[in-house]
Formats: sequence, structure tokens, C-alpha cells
Amino acid sequence: MAGWSAATGSMDILGFLIGLLVFAWTPSHFWCLAMKIKDEYEQAGVPMLPVVIGMQRTSKYILANTIILLPYSLMLYAFGMGIVYIVIAAISGGMMLVYHYKLTKNPTSDFAWKAYKVTAPYLTIIFVGIALDAAFHFRF
Repeated sequence: MAGWSAATGSMDILGFLIGLLVFAWTPSHFWCLAMKIKDEYEQAGVPMLPVVIGMQRTSKYILANTIILLPYSLMLYAFGMGIVYIVIAAISGGMMLVYHYKLTKNPTSDFAWKAYKVTAPYLTIIFVGIALDAAFHFRF
């Protein structure tokens, strides 16, 4: 919210919703990494989700979170985001959805790392999309 206020000079609902987008993205990002280093968490006695409920169930939680995240990110169109943002959000969110679905079929440390590498740049891509949308704003 602070970044949005600094960039726009206002505090409005869109800034708040973008902040919630960051919050909604975090579990998918963090749990993929936790799956990658599950053995280290287990050896250290840290009760991370993959240690507590297993890799298969964690992968399903990641997919469920992403299923919620994708339409949420697209819903921002109703609050003022334009077509440039929507296209970028749909493509990047769609890639996450595909990888997180594949993770449920192959819930291994190695595939979790691949999914993490798709999930990690998501916010950067989204914020670049927001900036490009501001520069080339177009709505139907």
C-alpha cells in the first residue's frame, strides 16, 4: 500500500487490492520452496507444511491457492486495471496454474523447484504489467 501511495499520490481500493494480491501469492511461492528443501526442514525439526502433511497434500494446497489467485488477479480489471495488465496477469497466472497442476502429479523436490522458478518471478511480472498498463492504458 505504501508503494502504491508513493507512486500514485493516493490511497484507494486498487492499491489495497494489489497488496492483497501479494498476500495471496505468498503461499504458492513459499510452499514450493518448502517442498524443495523439505528434508532440511525435517532434519532441523521445523514443522513446515510439507513436513507436517506431506508433499502430495502440500502440492494440492499450492494448486488450490493458485486457482484462487488467478481469477483474483484478473478481477482487478473491474477496479481500473486495463487490457495490458489483464493479458500479462492471465499469461503469468496461467503458467503458474499449469506448473502447480503438474506438481500435484509429480510432487517431488525437483519438480517443486521447477514450479518455484515459475512462481518466484510472478510478482515482478505483475508489477511490470501494472507499470506497462499505466503507460499504455486501454480498456474496452
